[in-house]
Amino acid sequence: MTIPITDLPTSIAKAFALLRCVSMSEPPASFSTLLEQTGLPKATLHRLLQELVTAGLIRTAPDRTYRPALGLLELAYRAWESIDLKAVASRHVDTLWRSTDETVHLAVRDGHEIIYIDKRESPKTLRLFSSVGRRGPLHCTGVGKAILAFLPQAERDEIIDAITLTEHTPHTITSRHLLRAAFDEIRTAGLAFDREEHEIGIVCVAAPIFDRAGRPVASLSVTAPAMRMDNARLATLAPEVKTAADRISADAVASNCLT
Repeated sequence: MTIPITDLPTSIAKAFALLRCVSMSEPPASFSTLLEQTGLPKATLHRLLQELVTAGLIRTAPDRTYRPALGLLELAYRAWESIDLKAVASRHVDTLWRSTDETVHLAVRDGHEIIYIDKRESPKTLRLFSSVGRRGPLHCTGVGKAILAFLPQAERDEIIDAITLTEHTPHTITSRHLLRAAFDEIRTAGLAFDREEHEIGIVCVAAPIFDRAGRPVASLSVTAPAMRMDNARLATLAPEVKTAADRISADAVASNCLT
């Protein structure tokens, strides 16, 4: 549950919450929109925005909206570069990308969402608009389902009960009963599929990455437009994805990246 910005205890906490609000706003937010969204007093909001602008973390656009600035990108880049899993997985991500000629994603779970921490873009004409640092839902992305399905049952059930099963497309599973049944199939196969459940026209196959205790901490996927990735090709690529994910798990554990 999101804590209202006005309830946060310090100015620093409010500033970081405001930074997140500006960064996640689509379309970019104006001062009046942020005033309504945050509930902050006008003077407080103005002061925090000016401090974030001075720090180079947000900027004001010509249309008088607030947007992320390059300083935030620099911090994000440093954060991604410091993620050990990304470094350990890199060669396996590259191998899978070269062998499939499709987009490869590496993702981790953050609460009730997934975050893409690495990506290799397909060299083919039709591409995807995903990006490193972008978040996605657990219940209808291949990478999200690959992680969620392998969590301990009590934890998995708690998350399924807590999350909103947003219907992103007509193919999204919005029944908790059907989602639990789908996870049984995923655990049996060791693979998760997204057949246009998150975005129309986009399909993927994903496999979990485990830590030393056998807990799913990340996942790997190959994603492509449905027009060039039918069920037969998904089935063909599935073993490659699973093998790559298993190798990342082994290398990460061996290097003490995953404890």
